[in-house]
Amino acid sequence: MSRTRRAFEAKFRLLLQQCGARRLEQGMDWLVIRAEALAHRQQTPLARALTHVYRETLRRVSRTPGGRVARLWRAAIQPPPASLVTFQCDAGLGGLARWLRATGYEADWMADISDEELLRRGRRDGVVVVTTDSLLLDGRALRDREVLVVWVPPTLKPLEQLALVLDELGLEVKSPRCMKCGGALCPVKKEAVQERIPPRTAKWLDDYFVCERCGQLFWHGTHWRRIQAELEGISS
Repeated sequence: MSRTRRAFEAKFRLLLQQCGARRLEQGMDWLVIRAEALAHRQQTPLARALTHVYRETLRRVSRTPGGRVARLWRAAIQPPPASLVTFQCDAGLGGLARWLRATGYEADWMADISDEELLRRGRRDGVVVVTTDSLLLDGRALRDREVLVVWVPPTLKPLEQLALVLDELGLEVKSPRCMKCGGALCPVKKEAVQERIPPRTAKWLDDYFVCERCGQLFWHGTHWRRIQAELEGISS
């Protein structure tokens, strides 16, 4: 049995347990079988089909009376308010970290960070650890509710991983942060950055933003609109 399937079985089992299902194993098996049928019918990877079934089930449970308690983080550790949620992504999730920033959340990423360091930061800083390593779900820190860990399949595209994380934690898309460093985007007068604006852009745009950390200049151009369109699509 693949690690991906085992990880989703654990997700399904926990979700069913939290919503009061009586036949956990039977329900879990049914959801996995449904995902396998979907993968076969649509000729799509099993990880993508499992993700689809999980997100669909999570949303259905969340709409039931008291269903919000069924979210994974309720079974792990009480998270901070959405306005204070920050993420620590593992070494393989640089792309996801950028998209988390685009949705308005701070997300740190290091190319060579170890699992031990991930968990240490989770304990010390209270950050949400996002990992592609399913073995991390079996660790003592998670069992003892010391760290909030969200697992995502490594074979999914960053936007698919993003949709799973937001659904898992019940988070909404907020005002974007700098995708490069995660800094807040602050409005700035056009005259103050005139020399940095491409001539064509300056002719038709008056609103500009500067990252408070790295100083990168932003405006609502075609690239910005493309990113917003991508984010609107993750809710499907």
